[in-house]
Amino acid sequence: MKNLKPYWFLESPIDAEYRYYILMAFLVKLKKSFRTKQFVKNFKELLTIKRDLESFDKSTEFTSKTLSKMTEDEKSLVYTILDNNLDNIEEIDVIVKSSIKTIEDFLEENSFFYEKYNSLVNVESYCAKYNLWDQGFLVIRKKDEEFMKVFTWFFSIVKIGKKENVALLMTELLDPLCETTNEISNIKKFLKTNIKDFTSQYDCVLVADVSDDIDIETGTDISKEKSIDLIMNRFKS
Repeated sequence: MKNLKPYWFLESPIDAEYRYYILMAFLVKLKKSFRTKQFVKNFKELLTIKRDLESFDKSTEFTSKTLSKMTEDEKSLVYTILDNNLDNIEEIDVIVKSSIKTIEDFLEENSFFYEKYNSLVNVESYCAKYNLWDQGFLVIRKKDEEFMKVFTWFFSIVKIGKKENVALLMTELLDPLCETTNEISNIKKFLKTNIKDFTSQYDCVLVADVSDDIDIETGTDISKEKSIDLIMNRFKS
């Protein structure tokens, strides 16, 4: 299935009806893949598109993850398109908002597969009630894996121009390795032993359990995305 570029909705022609049919063609192909091995990959792509649209709707920027994958030429192209279409800003706004609604309707109509996708990774938080959720660790584990993946994360508010944006950084800890365990107490003991200045008062620990139905690499990607959503939702509240 051909992926949509992050800036697919900005490409010519900037026309709400035309862009609607482009998105619907993508969704039709996506639905045909639901019972194939490509299900997880394609569904993940759909949620990425939705996040980018929501981010663009809010701040005229893509998500930080998408921006990190775009080349400088692609970023420059987006800014050029926007500069050349100042007279079409209202039409772009219509395209973005209607596309978000179309995807939301699609997810609701295909709730069984949406729930199936969400069940592949379960993320729980182990944080003090007064935790500010501004820094912490993401631990990704799977029953048949000898070691768990551990990531640090923190975010801050940065001002770009006159807009306040949330910058979130997540980095994997490669050494030392943490043996897989079902006990959160063992995980916290590991962090306290190996992480300088670790404290349960200010460090939020997120634990992601990956289903046996997917590999650890795919599970890691989904875990990070679900954790970021969890962190951001907590921040917004």
